[in-house]
Amino acid sequence: MIYIMLLTVFLVLITILALVIYAFNKLPRSYFFFLFFTLITSLIVALKIYERNFKLSVVPDALQVNSIAYSKEKSWGFGPGGNEAGIRVYPLSEKISNQIKERGIEYFETLPANENQKNRRWRGIYDSWSETPVKEEKYWKYDEGGRLDVYDYICRYGFCINIDDDVLRQAIYIINSEGSYYAYGRIGLIVISPRENIVLYVYNG
Repeated sequence: MIYIMLLTVFLVLITILALVIYAFNKLPRSYFFFLFFTLITSLIVALKIYERNFKLSVVPDALQVNSIAYSKEKSWGFGPGGNEAGIRVYPLSEKISNQIKERGIEYFETLPANENQKNRRWRGIYDSWSETPVKEEKYWKYDEGGRLDVYDYICRYGFCINIDDDVLRQAIYIINSEGSYYAYGRIGLIVISPRENIVLYVYNG
């Protein structure tokens, strides 16, 4: 996921560089520096908006999530041969949490389709919702205490990140306790906790 963002940034930088060279040769210096400052500022704002929307796009629209409480992500390499790992935490409103508590798993089995799904590709699509605790998988096994460790999932391919201790404890508690709902997407695992009022998303690749 991250390499897509890097490719986009690279292409934008190439375009801006071409515009800067053209402007430097054609415009008076005062106009050039004003234009240069405007372009750089616009680029920073645009990249921040793109990054935010990209990270939000993995959450189904019906959950009405519009901010990110915590994010720790890292990539190694570029393109199909690269690796990445990450965790994101999104705040979930009391309104949506109460709806989930009232309807349970049915809430997720009847989720409406996302808007602009074509532009999001696979992001935000999940099938086969289940109730927590998360069940062990072929490559994600219980530890000696019968619990799943978030690090074992995120670091599956040998590439790891350092997660804030409080976030880690909360994530491990949620995936190993009742009262939440989870599903696997094409990439990553999403867990919705109405009890904690958060959406948890972890991925590896």
